Amino acid sequence: MSADNGCMVENAKYGITALRYKGAQIVEAMMGLIDGTRASWDMSPTPTRLTEVVDRLVEGDTVISMFPDDEGGLQPGPEVKVDVLPEGIETLALDVEAPGRSLRDLPRF
Repeated sequence: MSADNGCMVENAKYGITALRYKGAQIVEAMMGLIDGTRASWDMSPTPTRLTEVVDRLVEGDTVISMFPDDEGGLQPGPEVKVDVLPEGIETLALDVEAPGRSLRDLPRF
């Protein structure tokens, strides 16, 4: 093993393109693995349970929001983080929210 191979595991980067709600609670996200070198999907988004998204975040992976743009593509948005509601339920939130760039602005599926 060479000296530069030790403990250099890079965390994965995921993108969320849409959310599914049950009432007001997020229950699933369309999440895919982003290929950072080509700015494309390494694994296309698929329905992912909220608990799996939270697990990725807790394990140190980066999850970003991906908003539709005017050309029919996707524009990277703010990072997603775990938030805990007053009743103790885990949900998702954005690190930074701007007009038109909140989780509620992502498409639903």
